[in-house]
Amino acid sequence: MTVTLRNKKPLVVPDAVRRKAGLRSGDRIEFQVSGRVISIVPKPPAEDEYTPKIVMQIVDDAKKNPMSRAELRAENARLMAYGAQQTKKAGIKERDISRVIHESRSRRRTS
Repeated sequence: MTVTLRNKKPLVVPDAVRRKAGLRSGDRIEFQVSGRVISIVPKPPAEDEYTPKIVMQIVDDAKKNPMSRAELRAENARLMAYGAQQTKKAGIKERDISRVIHESRSRRRTS
């Protein structure tokens, strides 16, 4: 498939190419250039992203080494503080929470 580059226009990857490559909305890709050859390579998840493999490792570890009630309370408090810090940083107010959840779920359904 051939596309024509235009001035001041982004390069668009045609839908047929995206489907054939298995790319979906939200996937991260990296452009690698060697001379006049451009390769588009899926970018692996960042270290802070939870892949299914990492999640399963966490679940297995939690089963092998369960937390005490005190540890669970402390972890819950830590996560609540982190969530509050992130929402403050993002400028999300309590009244916005339902809207943010709805938008996030809508994006997930369309990707």
